[in-house]
Amino acid sequence: MSVETSAAKSASALPAQQIVSCDDVACELLIDPIPRPEPPEFKVRLKPEQPYVLLVDNDKPNSMAILRATQAELRARGVDVRDEIPIKKRAGIAMPAEMLDALAKEKGLVLCGVND
Repeated sequence: MSVETSAAKSASALPAQQIVSCDDVACELLIDPIPRPEPPEFKVRLKPEQPYVLLVDNDKPNSMAILRATQAELRARGVDVRDEIPIKKRAGIAMPAEMLDALAKEKGLVLCGVND
């Protein structure tokens, strides 16, 4: 039966655990010294200004059927849901800037896409 010493444990530990002052940035700088740009600040509203839901389709297989069923279920529960479901073409690419800008101006709750 072998007994593992603390020296052996620390030698086999992950690199981040071996560095005494390793916060989320320090370890990253050791691995990738290229500085990352700071993104501009943005605000998130946790409660919509107006009581409605806007569903956004990300064009995955069966996503529109799932969103239509969601729309019907929410309406059956008394939730105001917009008729239009905007479609973001191709789930694997970023949302176009003009679509993102339009959604940012919405006053209701915006629910985007269907996940796997």
